[in-house]
Amino acid sequence: MLNVDNSTQVKPLVFLPSLLYPFPELTSRGGTGMGKARLSFPDAKSFYNILDSLSKIVDEVNMTITNEGVKAVAIDPAHVALITIELPPESFIEYEVEDEVKLGFNVANVAKLVKRGKKGDKLDIEVTEDKVTWSIVGAVVKRYRINNLEIPVPEIPEAQLEFKIRVAMIVDPFKNALRDAEAVGDTVELEAPDESTLIIRGVGTAVAETKVRSDSPAVVEFNVEETGKSAYSIDYLKHVLSLTKVADTIVVEFSPDMPLRLQFKLPAGGNVTYLLAPKAI
Repeated sequence: MLNVDNSTQVKPLVFLPSLLYPFPELTSRGGTGMGKARLSFPDAKSFYNILDSLSKIVDEVNMTITNEGVKAVAIDPAHVALITIELPPESFIEYEVEDEVKLGFNVANVAKLVKRGKKGDKLDIEVTEDKVTWSIVGAVVKRYRINNLEIPVPEIPEAQLEFKIRVAMIVDPFKNALRDAEAVGDTVELEAPDESTLIIRGVGTAVAETKVRSDSPAVVEFNVEETGKSAYSIDYLKHVLSLTKVADTIVVEFSPDMPLRLQFKLPAGGNVTYLLAPKAI
C-alpha cells in the first residue's frame, strides 16, 4: 500500500479503503524476456533527466518494451511515491522490437553512463536476452555493454482516485515554486482557496507562497470542483525536479488530504506520472 508520510505528523490521516493505493510487495516474476529490441532516442540528455528522477526513487527498474511503447513502473521502498514512465514508439527515431522485451538495469549506474552524452547526441539502446548496449551517438560514438538484469516487477493495480483540483500549466512556474519552498522548509502545501487560484506554499522556518491564477498566460487548464488543500514532502517532490528540464507542461492534480498526481508531458511524446502520498497535517 502507499503509505502516508508522517514525518511531521500533527494528526493522523484516515482514508477510505477505496482511496488507498493497495500496492503489494514486489513479486518474484520479471526477467529479460526472449525477444530483442533496438531503439534510438533523439536526445540523450533528456533521457538522462528521466533516469535521474527515477534513480532518486528506486535502485533498479525493469522497463517493458512492446509494439505499443516503453513502460516502466517503480515504487519507492517506503511506498510513499510511485513513478510511471510511458514512451510511445513515436518518441523514438528508430523503434524495432520482437514480441515483449524486458530491460532490467541499475538506474544510477546507467544514468552515469547516459550523462556522458552532450547536447545534440542521440541515445541508441540495443537489447538482447542477456545484454544491453547503450550507445551515445554524436561526433563520436560511446558504447557501453552491460548485463540485462532480472528485476522483480511490482504488481500495482490501478488506483481509483478522483481528483477535485486539476491545473495544467507550463512547467517553469511550478519548478520555481518548488525551489522557493525548498529554501524555507520541508513541506509543500497545495491549496485551491477558490475556483480561480492555486497556491503553492513552502512551510518551515518561513513561509514562501506562489499564487497561480486561472487567467495567467502560464495556465493551460484550470478546474476546481472543490476547494481545499493538502501537504506533501519537499524531499519527495525534489525527486522529479529533473523532469522539469525536459517537460513542456505539467498537470497538477490533488484533493484535500489526498495523494498528489503530477503528469509531465514530454515534447518528444510520452508522459511521466508521479504519485505522492500526502503528509499528515
